[in-house]
Amino acid sequence: MPGVGKDSGLFGKKLCPPVMNLFAPKMTYWRTPKGAVVAKRFIIRAVAFFALVVPAAFAVALLASPAQPATIEPGCGRNLADAYANVTTLQARMKAAHGAEVCPATRLYFLEVVKARAVTALCKNGPDRDRELGRLDADVESLNNAIAARCS
Repeated sequence: MPGVGKDSGLFGKKLCPPVMNLFAPKMTYWRTPKGAVVAKRFIIRAVAFFALVVPAAFAVALLASPAQPATIEPGCGRNLADAYANVTTLQARMKAAHGAEVCPATRLYFLEVVKARAVTALCKNGPDRDRELGRLDADVESLNNAIAARCS
């Protein structure tokens, strides 16, 4: 039957020989046995894979590593103790204040809580730090609202 066979059809050698040359593998430059070609391809692809993956994995490991804990400065223990002692003293003074003494006592207590928050932020780390800062932030906000409401 004419037109039927291996060398016929749209991309057959008889109709479009230049098109078939585009799809044919170019193995003329290898000149080695088939096993060596496979090994050479494997080595090239493995080197390319590791050249791409190893730096990317290193970068991800650096980004995912935990941050170094903050170094605590010497004297922080004493500073924290002093700050909390001042806060406790002024809190008692504020609670005992009556009349015209309330606003100045509240303002001083506010100032000491802000100082204690700054010392806590510098001298503590970890979840204990976050808990203390949250508590001090809430105190600062409530004192600020109290000063705005009572004192003018």
